[in-house]
Amino acid sequence: MMESTTLCIHEYLSTYTRRCIDRVILLFSLNNQLDVVNNGKHESVGSNLIVINHSDLYQITNAEQLVELTIPVQQFAEIDQSFFHCYYNFKLINSSEYIKYLTLTMIEQLSRLNDTKYSNIIEIITILNKEAKIKQDFIYVPSIQSESNLLNKITVFIKAHVTQPIFSKDISNSFYISAPYISILFKKYLGISFKLYIASLKIATSLAELVHSKETIHAISENMGFNHYPNYTHQFKNHLNMTPNEYRKKFMVLQRIPVKLINEDVSNYIPYFESISVEKPLPSNQVNIELDQLTYKDIAKTPTLFIHIDELMDIVQSTLNTNLNFTDLSESYLMINNVNKLALEKLNFTGLIDFIDSLFSNNVGIAIRVKSSHQFKFIQDIILQYLKYKNEHHYQQSNSNFIMLFDAEHLSLKEINRLYIKVKNLNIRIKLAITVEGVIKQTHSLKSAFDILHRFNFDFYFIDIEQKEVQSLLNKKSNMFNHSMSYFDYYNQLIDSSQIHTSKFVYTKLTKKCFKLYKENTPLETADLMCHILIMLNRGSGVGYELMPKDNMDIALMNRHGICEPLIYLYQIVKPFIGKPLSIHENYIVFKDFQYIHILLFNSLKHRFSPQEVHKFVLGPHVLPTKAMLFIQTLNREHGFIDYALPPLLNETYIERTLLRHIEQANTPKAEIKQFIRTANPLEFELHYDELKYIRISPL
Repeated sequence: MMESTTLCIHEYLSTYTRRCIDRVILLFSLNNQLDVVNNGKHESVGSNLIVINHSDLYQITNAEQLVELTIPVQQFAEIDQSFFHCYYNFKLINSSEYIKYLTLTMIEQLSRLNDTKYSNIIEIITILNKEAKIKQDFIYVPSIQSESNLLNKITVFIKAHVTQPIFSKDISNSFYISAPYISILFKKYLGISFKLYIASLKIATSLAELVHSKETIHAISENMGFNHYPNYTHQFKNHLNMTPNEYRKKFMVLQRIPVKLINEDVSNYIPYFESISVEKPLPSNQVNIELDQLTYKDIAKTPTLFIHIDELMDIVQSTLNTNLNFTDLSESYLMINNVNKLALEKLNFTGLIDFIDSLFSNNVGIAIRVKSSHQFKFIQDIILQYLKYKNEHHYQQSNSNFIMLFDAEHLSLKEINRLYIKVKNLNIRIKLAITVEGVIKQTHSLKSAFDILHRFNFDFYFIDIEQKEVQSLLNKKSNMFNHSMSYFDYYNQLIDSSQIHTSKFVYTKLTKKCFKLYKENTPLETADLMCHILIMLNRGSGVGYELMPKDNMDIALMNRHGICEPLIYLYQIVKPFIGKPLSIHENYIVFKDFQYIHILLFNSLKHRFSPQEVHKFVLGPHVLPTKAMLFIQTLNREHGFIDYALPPLLNETYIERTLLRHIEQANTPKAEIKQFIRTANPLEFELHYDELKYIRISPL
């Protein structure tokens, strides 16, 4: 007989790292205390529902009042024959509260010694299949997202060779590291030995062939890279407490095995059962936008963008500068982090002046990081020389397009004070900024650091909150901060504590690590990007991006071939909304401008669409013009996401410039113009998974 579906409430639970084999586990905490490591990635789940897939590597690091629902793979495979070619992305689940309701209802019924409806399990599986299932063309093998890039690369190698014999010497030869160091990496970052990682993964992967083919056990063991059939059988029994042949026979016998409650007494949790009032959610693939009932009270603030580059001359001396037209990106600055090459005697000064002038003409400023008094002198000379050659800018006071960022990690507070006074005495309008983490390091308390920052009154305050040492520094300086906080929690708490206006703060460099729902090795989805944009429009603060990615976690405006990433298009699309009174909702934004109606439709993080869903947005006809022109822009994987047209794997590959030009021309949001004539029928728009639409309705 196969294992039963089991339910359990753990008052406290922490586990060692283990492989989830032959089951899918659903976890949630009744008091919002749940921290797990799933496939190497730390997740502070809180009150959310998390799914541990078959083959996932997981560890529960801390949990209180944890509800655990374990469902055997057989129950999933009975409903969906393609189960082994899928996995469940718990971040896509919209009906998590209803799943909790079904789960707690079963616990309550079983605690009273009543039978529970097995249909509840079927319904949970059906919800997961509808909302969270991600189909693949190959058997699901999890991707590891540990804090070690080297280990992540090793696990990618293992994933690619999972059906072959894999030994530590293979890893050593491919990555030029010793066998002992391999063991250290796996133990340190995954909490599991190299051998156990390989063996458990092979056993988990072998189940698909075991139950869906008629191959002999001996053949399957060879197909999975086991050199000896007895070794496969031994490892199989270690993980599943039965032989492969016994498992195959039991899997083929479909049985409705009763759900088991592990707890003998759940009386302490009765208040939770009594509070159950969640009704079954109705399917909602339609959103009605009642234009005549909207209120326009939200104002979209202007964010300030800092585009990181290392060397200005790398751009001045390349053909890339012809593409640097960021006129649609609200207020933006080119952020130069390394000025070592800015010694005047080494520059083509005329070219530099013309380049700076072209940036200013496109409303793009220049921010330069200052790490020493020597560098300050270089930068000061460049600015003064520029003003000398481009005198009209001085009179127009547009030299405020220059920002000096004093790096307090390298400059003492005394030096910064001297340079600050020196700039002010120049009597020219240059904006000044400072790195907050450097000031905090040089002071004995956060209050002292904030007092100094207020006294200087800089134009911008940069904080590199994604650096671990910065988080540790804040944890050490104040109990307002702790390791369970997200990057944005740290950032927002720092702003609130400093009492400095949010528009003056800059999130030094945003990476994909900031996005809780990001899945490694895939582009950020439109829902993630839109969530970030909404935060920027709400706060009006600053943020830094890379111009081009240097790391796979970087968020950049262009790929390494100089072709626009979707973030640029998204800023272009939201530009009409900036500074306007808006009506902001979960899946759409609306504002009216004279006779025009502007609408932005998107997937929200709170209600993500599954890949199988299509949502319909309906506008009642009675408030629309009799005749109108519809301008529609669509941003999706086919239109505007360069990573799907030109995968990052080809970043280091030479591609003919003519081909790149064709790809660049094709990599833009889809634009359409349609004529609308009002009838009794509503105006409808469809929005697919990972898609965003901008609509402008103009009367004719």
